[in-house]
Amino acid sequence: DPALVEGLQASAREILETMVFLTPDRIEVIPASDTTFHAEVVGLLGFTGTRSGTVAVRTTAQLAKTIAAKMLMMEPEEMGSIEEACDGFGEMVNMLSGNFKNAWVALGNQMDLSVPNVVLDGNVDSTDVGVYLEAA
Repeated sequence: DPALVEGLQASAREILETMVFLTPDRIEVIPASDTTFHAEVVGLLGFTGTRSGTVAVRTTAQLAKTIAAKMLMMEPEEMGSIEEACDGFGEMVNMLSGNFKNAWVALGNQMDLSVPNVVLDGNVDSTDVGVYLEAA
């Protein structure tokens, strides 16, 4: 559904710009044919309703640390371990998904969200909606 994909991309851009203070270089939709991928950090959040699936946000460990640090108004080098950064990254995935839900529901759809999970340095096998984040 193009509206679902466009809503996810718009939500990712809005949350990154307003809550993380980063302008993404690229927000890439992961095609449904790419069912397996490896990433340093992957945030996953399931949804049900008019459509069901999983929001999968994948990025590098360095960008995950930058995102978490900026949310806490810190410099990335002040951030402790990558495990600590994953908590902040998971919260960003939660905000992105909540923003996405609001836009989707405003179009007359229904959506319920799960809690976010973060996979560190893992392989993900999915046929669901996802985005890849890249920023300088």
